[in-house]
Amino acid sequence: MGLSLSKKSAGGGGPSFKDRFAAWWHGTELREADPDFDDDDYEEIAAGDDSGDESAGGAAAPAASPGEWSEAKCEIAKGLWTSGFISPGGAEYVEELVAGCSLSSDETMLEVGIGMGGNTTTIIAKFGNYVTGYENDKKLAAEAKKTAVEYDIDSKVNVVGEPFDLAKVKTNYFRAALMREVLYTIEDKEAVIAKICDSLKEGEAYLVITDLLFDEGAESEELKAWKDVQPTTVFPWTSEALKNSLAAHGVLARIIEDESARYSEMIRGAWARYLNEIKGQSVSEAFGQQLEYEAQYWLLLTNALDSGTLKYYRVEGIKTS
Repeated sequence: MGLSLSKKSAGGGGPSFKDRFAAWWHGTELREADPDFDDDDYEEIAAGDDSGDESAGGAAAPAASPGEWSEAKCEIAKGLWTSGFISPGGAEYVEELVAGCSLSSDETMLEVGIGMGGNTTTIIAKFGNYVTGYENDKKLAAEAKKTAVEYDIDSKVNVVGEPFDLAKVKTNYFRAALMREVLYTIEDKEAVIAKICDSLKEGEAYLVITDLLFDEGAESEELKAWKDVQPTTVFPWTSEALKNSLAAHGVLARIIEDESARYSEMIRGAWARYLNEIKGQSVSEAFGQQLEYEAQYWLLLTNALDSGTLKYYRVEGIKTS
């Protein structure tokens, strides 16, 4: 059955998704009956019905498992974050992240969580280097290989489809490493940090990490709601613990920046652009359900960031020993 992305009136049983989305977007408090909003701002996602179980602020589940990278989920990610990317920022942000790495064309970067290959494509375009990328999700690993072929860089990219924490990784080999939004899903973070740091060449090598961090004792309704919709368990860590772990393995963290507000802005901006691009289109029911789920998921993430109990950090380090 086809669905059209258009406005839908609020039903019974509490505020509709439209009302919650509008209140989130405009930064206003949710009232019993929020007024309709202007199409120039954004178009409500009206794919599926608002009667699903949304206890504790959770999102109604899509047809596929929330953690499964279905065709619909991949398509939405490409539309939101641009082709190849699974998280906000796109090529411009990645170029900023790796600007200090100064890779040569014959050097290799390690990427932990290669996703669909967007980071890799940007980095190779900038430096002409090689990349060895680890990706736990088989669907994403396959997409990363397709991306490499599409951009004619497959001779430069080695995609390893297995969990990084279980893999055998070369030591003293990589001139740089990038890991984006992976650590928060790993329980033994110290072991992963040690493996990455040991993989970096001695002399001078670079490490860039972005991640979602929260203190073990942090509590808020927004943080709980975000954790409740995670497809896997998420584990606490602090920026200070990350800094100390890096130092213990010979990496000096030159930059540890809380970019939570910026990350929220990137998410909101991407959704505004994407919804305006697709408004009025007819989509499949599966796509519509996934779209609504994704919107609510990212809404819960920005709510948690805005509450201050969840943080998005950018870390840049250098290994000189």
